[in-house]
Amino acid sequence: MVRLSFEETLRNTNLMLLMMGIPPCEEPYPPGVLPSLKRNAGFIASFLLLAYTTIGELIYLKQMFERDVTFLEVTFQAPCIGYCTIGVLKMVILARGRNTIAELVGLFRAKWTSAIVTGEHWAVCEDTMRPAIRVTSVTALANVVMGIAFTILPIAEMIYTHHYTGRWNRQLAFNIWWPFDVLGGVKYYWFVYPLYVVIGFTGIIIHMAFDCLFCILAAHLCMQFRILAHNFGHVVEVANGAGEGDSGSTSRLQDAIRIHQELIGCSVFMQNVFGNALFINFLGSSIIICIQAFMITTVSGYMLVKFVLFMLCFLIELLMLCAYGEDIVESSLAVIDAAYGCEWYREGSVAFHRSVLQIIHRSQQPVILTAWKIWPIQMSTFSQILQASWSYFTLLKTVYGNK
Repeated sequence: MVRLSFEETLRNTNLMLLMMGIPPCEEPYPPGVLPSLKRNAGFIASFLLLAYTTIGELIYLKQMFERDVTFLEVTFQAPCIGYCTIGVLKMVILARGRNTIAELVGLFRAKWTSAIVTGEHWAVCEDTMRPAIRVTSVTALANVVMGIAFTILPIAEMIYTHHYTGRWNRQLAFNIWWPFDVLGGVKYYWFVYPLYVVIGFTGIIIHMAFDCLFCILAAHLCMQFRILAHNFGHVVEVANGAGEGDSGSTSRLQDAIRIHQELIGCSVFMQNVFGNALFINFLGSSIIICIQAFMITTVSGYMLVKFVLFMLCFLIELLMLCAYGEDIVESSLAVIDAAYGCEWYREGSVAFHRSVLQIIHRSQQPVILTAWKIWPIQMSTFSQILQASWSYFTLLKTVYGNK
């Protein structure tokens, strides 16, 4: 089997970033303002497009309240605003944290080279990274397909209506304020509608690029913890087998402790880059999922399909994030059993025993990434978000279900 390379683990993520005009995640900003602007011209264009969409949706919502508006119309507009707002925030974080992300990826690259030495290490690498690549790739593809379907469903509805009524009833995938009447003329409508498809694609890609970057880096962190656990489990055995004695075991243990501290530092890096955006993501998702569930119970036809697709995008995204956050916790806790099972009793050094005890004690505090130090990124949080969404949904159904 051809061994996996570090570049392959980030290939699909870098491709999604490139679609947004963002350079590869390991590339920092070039020195100078003009070179940075030139290198990121595509990103600036994507950001301005998504930012205008968010502002346009807010203006349209304001105009809705200036006339007679139903609650259903508001609930239709709110999820789109939330989705675009989160997307803009993720783009801002990717822009502000470019150098930090590049440094973090560089650290993982260096650890990839230094940690993967034996065939057993490669087996751990393959078992961790290849599933991560497949999961993120399939999830991104599924979300892109659902996002494109969301934006082109109105065309199918218009064709269906024209077939049975003979009239063209112009519709849009979502509502944005424009300085002209989009639905008032054919030339405006068919000029703007392709832009809606581009906007939908941009929003989906930026969400997936950010989330897949987090998940791939989380998989790298998990892989390093599993390799560390493997090394801990063979500290004494490997040393004695080579005839190195106490000094060899102590040296290997000290290296393992140093690597453990470095991995904790990498987790702090990830927390600083992704924590705030994931908090907004989790908070917004709990509200948006609730609204989508409410809309699903009140609409029919192609609108039902649209809202189901929209909600599935959020559910899959949240599940993937929480699953890899949980994987970090489990991988960091695996160091406890590995350190305890390293046959430390074969060594007579008190300092060696004390070091093993300290690493066991430190590993009892698992590495947990949090969304703004409030929500731990774990499967339990995914369950809590669904419970909160269900509570909001039942409240909406009770108050507005018959309106």
